[in-house]
Amino acid sequence: MANQPSFFKGWTEPESAANTAYPPDYGYNQVTASESGHTLEMDDSRGRERVRLTHRTGTFIEMHPNGDEVHKVYGNNYVITVQDNNVLIKGTCMVTIEGDSFLHIKGDRVEQVDGNYELNVKGNYSQVVEKTGNITVKNDLKILSGASFGGGAMTLASADGVYVDSDFNVDGEIVAQKIYSKGRVDAGTGVSAGPLGFVTGTGGISVGMPTPASPVAVPGQILCIGNIYSTMSINALIAMNAPLGNFGTMSAVLMTDLINTGIYDTHIHPTPKGMSGPPTMPMV
Repeated sequence: MANQPSFFKGWTEPESAANTAYPPDYGYNQVTASESGHTLEMDDSRGRERVRLTHRTGTFIEMHPNGDEVHKVYGNNYVITVQDNNVLIKGTCMVTIEGDSFLHIKGDRVEQVDGNYELNVKGNYSQVVEKTGNITVKNDLKILSGASFGGGAMTLASADGVYVDSDFNVDGEIVAQKIYSKGRVDAGTGVSAGPLGFVTGTGGISVGMPTPASPVAVPGQILCIGNIYSTMSINALIAMNAPLGNFGTMSAVLMTDLINTGIYDTHIHPTPKGMSGPPTMPMV
């Protein structure tokens, strides 16, 4: 039975030796019958030795020539053990229940499986744990939802939170009302923001390679060690500083960088009263 398929189809009742092509030999099968129809058979036919106790309703216990025993009940069956019960099966155990099954354990339950454990549920599956639940797997753990059946969803719900004590890899998208990180947020190809843009609570935005020389975010500022490109306008409520800026064609009310600062501080032009001089207040 070692090659028994994972999900078996059950078993059939073995045939009695008395129903074979060789019935009991005359004189070797001793039968005792009661007035209501109970019988006790003790068959000593060579090769077909058996013992059978039959109730008038058909319920019987029969011991076959090879030592097998069949206990068939034409009604309800009750087994009551007042003290301990010990069962040892040295072969394969197969149980087929054509109706429902209920198991009520008023104490603890411990199971040990030295080999593999498989469970196939063709309907719905529910598990309720009223106290703490733990699943410990020494190797890999896979949870598949609809992977081989054309799709399905998996829902994780917790009144407190879901904690992942390792890396979290997602091949698809992560959709959330809010994503908060205590450390950095790294993006391999890019970061996209919706209508509200990027909002920082206590710091600014630092753009550059993640190296020790990268600029540190300063509250209210955008620091960049490269270039800033925009196909639309760039608006700042206070000022925009670019010590080595390269803006190309742009429009600004007051903008400071090395080139524009030099032009402003040395700017002169003709007037009706003569040439003007440099500004009295240089650009800072």
